[in-house]
Amino acid sequence: MFLMDHPKEAIDPIEVMQDLLAKTWTEMCRLYDVSASLPDISLIFDHVQLSDACVAAEKILVNLLLEVMESVGRFSPFYRQPPRAFGVMSYRNPQTQRVEWILAPEGQRRWEVALNQLEWLLSQYGGIFRAMLFVEGLMARSTPSDPQVLAHCHCEPPHTIQLKRSLVQKKEVICDTCKQPYEMYEVNSR
Repeated sequence: MFLMDHPKEAIDPIEVMQDLLAKTWTEMCRLYDVSASLPDISLIFDHVQLSDACVAAEKILVNLLLEVMESVGRFSPFYRQPPRAFGVMSYRNPQTQRVEWILAPEGQRRWEVALNQLEWLLSQYGGIFRAMLFVEGLMARSTPSDPQVLAHCHCEPPHTIQLKRSLVQKKEVICDTCKQPYEMYEVNSR
């Protein structure tokens, strides 16, 4: 099992998640004859509701498989294969009446280990992943002309990080330790 590779006392959930996603993506690309980079985290977590770890884990795998399907080359034997060949199928959500993609039974069997590991990570560290996605969303909202600046908190010694200027100006990012918003780092400020 992949999670056994990480000692419990030293686990970094985001690093473990990135490793798991990268290994799963690599296996999917190998299996379906695709050569592509791991999709952006916003695509991987698109429409993922972290309130239910089981459903969230399945949606993450579905998103990866949909990206694999989009990346299949014209000369691949998988080019004209239906979604079911990739382990996904559509269904109509009875509450929203929208058509959604879910793992087909054979997809659940094929990706069972990754599914279980994702579910465990999401159930144990859901708050961390919510925060990660929140920060990703903040970064995506800022404009391309919004430069990155060094910012510091009020801890002694202060933590210094790079943030978009607009986030620092709006005081949207708060230090977990001192509970103060990060401020722009100025050479003469300390």
